[in-house]
Amino acid sequence: MELLLENVRNTFSGMLSKIMREVSKVEAHNYARIAVIIASSVLLGRAVLLYAIFPCGIALITVFLHKERANIYTLPLILGGLLTNYGTGYDIWGDAIAIGVCGIVFFLTSRLKTGIVIKAFAAAGIMVLAKSMYLLTAQLVFIYDIFMMIVEVMLILFLVYIFDRFYSLLEKEKKSNSTMAEGIIATSVVFVLMLGGIGIESIGIFSILYIGALFMTLIIGYKIGVMEGGAAGITSGLTAMLVTAASPAIIGIFACAGMTAGFFKGLNRIVTGVCFSAVCIAFGLIKGYPELYISINDPLLAAAIFALIPGKAMERIELLLAKARKDHIYEEMVAMDRMKLTLGGYLQTFEKLASLYGSTKNRNNIISMQFKGMSKVTKSMMEVLDDPEAGMLTVKEKYELKVGISGYAKERNVSGDSYMCSDLANGEYMIALSDGMGNGESASRESALTITSLYNLMKAGFDVELALKTINSLLLFKSTDEIFSTVDLGLFNKVTGKIKLFKIGAAATFIKRGDKVETIKVSALPMGIVDSIRVNHIELQTRRGDEIIIVSDGITEADRSDTQMEWIRETIKNIRSKDPQTMSDLIINKAVERYGLKEKDDMTVITAIVN
Repeated sequence: MELLLENVRNTFSGMLSKIMREVSKVEAHNYARIAVIIASSVLLGRAVLLYAIFPCGIALITVFLHKERANIYTLPLILGGLLTNYGTGYDIWGDAIAIGVCGIVFFLTSRLKTGIVIKAFAAAGIMVLAKSMYLLTAQLVFIYDIFMMIVEVMLILFLVYIFDRFYSLLEKEKKSNSTMAEGIIATSVVFVLMLGGIGIESIGIFSILYIGALFMTLIIGYKIGVMEGGAAGITSGLTAMLVTAASPAIIGIFACAGMTAGFFKGLNRIVTGVCFSAVCIAFGLIKGYPELYISINDPLLAAAIFALIPGKAMERIELLLAKARKDHIYEEMVAMDRMKLTLGGYLQTFEKLASLYGSTKNRNNIISMQFKGMSKVTKSMMEVLDDPEAGMLTVKEKYELKVGISGYAKERNVSGDSYMCSDLANGEYMIALSDGMGNGESASRESALTITSLYNLMKAGFDVELALKTINSLLLFKSTDEIFSTVDLGLFNKVTGKIKLFKIGAAATFIKRGDKVETIKVSALPMGIVDSIRVNHIELQTRRGDEIIIVSDGITEADRSDTQMEWIRETIKNIRSKDPQTMSDLIINKAVERYGLKEKDDMTVITAIVN
């Protein structure tokens, strides 16, 4: 959670100075989150359960300070809410002391990496000590007080879990780990407790608490489904019972009514409201008039409000439930955000390529302008997209690569070989080697251009075939000289352990497993020769300990009389070292020996060991 204290300061300073004329959606989310936290701090601090205890404030300050040290500003709000009960007959001082002590202790120890479970038990322990000392000082200790302290301990542990889940849903920058059921339960509990914190039991013949709890149950059942409506009903009914000390029968009434609302999911709202209220009234009448389990007025008013809500307001409520629900609407929100991130990657790539091909040559200017145009289109698309919930799915990597690289330059320490070893998105690791035709600076520029373009396109999210074909077209455009490049690309998936090998005019690749060495070679023309190229790949399932050796043709041509490259296979087979850098160096040294007095070509060896 961000520094809420800073957000509050920015909010009020922005309002006073009137500098901000327009509020972005991100800022609006922060303002709404702050408003919820401030309102809930006061109302939950006021909430009394079972007409005797105030566990909400203790649990709330525990969760807030666990999430962010700056949330200490909520301590006076919670205490202020509790102290508004002064003079009402409630014994508030034991809980007030416990809230203050919890706030101070957790603020001072906030830098310690302590889990929320430990803090929950610590908060419960602080409450027991504080109330015990207070009761002993007041010399008013009864068995009932001891029993209520035990109940309050259990409620604190439960509410810490509930509040932690609920306020996690408000964190825009993080993906919530809460399940759909947890989100529904947490939202229902907090909503009903906040209504209880208002302190107004009824207005005329209507109960604000029951109307709100019934409305929440009706909305969740109607928008999500039968099981979710039942869960919301049980939770809302249980919370309402704790606040009002009503009969446990209301839990069953709320549950049946919520399941009824779920049964009518998506149908006419008037019909749904009528059936919902009918179930509540029918079960409420079981006890017999005039001692009803639940008043007939409350479900009727809740159903009427539900039926009369405007369509736009109902859509807004549906969006508020989206994160807890995690159905297609939530997935669409996540997909939109992922799309924007992808477009941002494209934008960076196009800008880099526009700069890369920007020169005085006409052809390069044409390519540069094309990339600049693509950048503008991408910016326009990003402006159109909204920025809803940010959340990228993470993957658990089971494998890793240890890479070693060795090379030899023929001409003035300038090699015509270029390489790139880097992580990509979604757990993929790229190993790319390009050999520019010829030697020296010209070949080096050509291969570096190929590798840099390939890396940038792949990082932006281009699929391999499109990236390679794009680079091939760029090489054809770039020069009329007969200068072209090979591409040897390996894409290793750290999640599955599979590797895909793409070879465009490249030398052979060698895979060592145990004492066996396999040669992989594909015949294909280099990049930049023909307009269209065929992109095929070989996919292999690797194991831990496998060694992948990618070489340039300077290695494979060290002994042209050995057309089967047996000397390379034997060299790799005889290397016992498991250090990839040592392997690469030994292969280079062996290739230099095979050349003897002959003129040597540029040589590069990339060794990757799967761990």
